Amino acid sequence: MQVQTLNYPFRNDLQLPAKQVLAAGFFDGLHLGHQNLIKTAVRLARIQKIPVAVLTFDRHPALVYQPESVDSNYQYLTPLNRKLELLEQLGVDTVYIAEFNPIFAHLEPKDFVEQFLMKLHLKALVAGFDWTFGPKTLANMDLLRQLVHRRFEIYEIPSLNFGQRKISSTHIRASLKTGQMAEANLFLGYNYQNEGLVVHGYQMGRQLGFPTANLSMSNEQFIPRIGVYVSRVKVGQTWWPAMTSIGRNITFKRGDNPLTIEANLLDFDQDLYGKTLQIEWLDYLRDEVKFADASALIAQLHQDQENTELYFRK
Repeated sequence: MQVQTLNYPFRNDLQLPAKQVLAAGFFDGLHLGHQNLIKTAVRLARIQKIPVAVLTFDRHPALVYQPESVDSNYQYLTPLNRKLELLEQLGVDTVYIAEFNPIFAHLEPKDFVEQFLMKLHLKALVAGFDWTFGPKTLANMDLLRQLVHRRFEIYEIPSLNFGQRKISSTHIRASLKTGQMAEANLFLGYNYQNEGLVVHGYQMGRQLGFPTANLSMSNEQFIPRIGVYVSRVKVGQTWWPAMTSIGRNITFKRGDNPLTIEANLLDFDQDLYGKTLQIEWLDYLRDEVKFADASALIAQLHQDQENTELYFRK
C-alpha cells in the first residue's frame, strides 16, 4: 500500500493513476460502518480493474471547522499509524493524507471539487451520508452531487446500525469511557488497541509479586476508563494474556499520582524495557480501589488473575 501526503496546491509531479475509486472520510476508529464503506469502494475498483484509494486528513476536521466544540488535545481511536495498518488489511492500494494548511482549510466547496477532487482522476467517490468537505451546514453530499455534475460517480453509504444504535466513533468512545469493552469491540469489528513504550516505574508490582510492564503512551491516543482489564499484549509476533491496570496507584499515594498503564503478562518472564508493545482491551474487570494495605491489594490481584485466566479458558 502506498501512502502519499497531499499539500494544497498540488505539486506538478504528483503521481496519480489514470482513473481510481476514492473512499473519502476521516475514519477515526475504522469501525464496522467505515469498513462497510471502504469495502464497497474496494469492490467497485476490483470490478472495474482500477486502483482504490482512501482520502483522509492529517487531523480531525472538527479541529479546523468546529474548534469551539472539541478539545485542542484531541485523542484518536486510531492514530495515523494504526489507521494505515487497518486500511492495508482492507485491501486499499493508496492512502492520501491531506494536510489541513490554512489555504486548504478555507477552500470554498466549489474550489474543493474543482481544484482538489477533480485533480485526483476519479472514476467514483464513495462516502458516508454525513461526509462533509467544509462547514457541515453547507458542504454536504447534496451539494457535492451538484458541483460534480456527473463528472464522476458518487456513492453515498447510509449509516450502519446495530439494533436501534448507529455504529459510530461517538458511541464507541462512550463505550470505552464506561468500560463496555464487548460493545466497543463489537462496533469496531476488532479488539480496541493502544500502543506504548515500556518504561521504568516504581516497581510496586514486582514487590507485590505481580511484575508489570509500565506503558508510556502518546497523548494522541484515546485511553479506556480507569480500572482493571483482561487484555492481550503483543511481544514480537506473540500475543500474551495479561491483566492490565489503568489508574493512579491510589493505594500507594505519592502526592498527585500520574495516570499509569501497567500490564501483568501471565506466565511471562522476559525483560521488556525499551520495547514498544501493542495492547488489546478485552474485558473490564473492576474499578480502581484504594485498599487498606498491601495485603488487601495482593488478595485482590490474585482474584483478578483468577478472573483473567478464567476469561481465556472460556
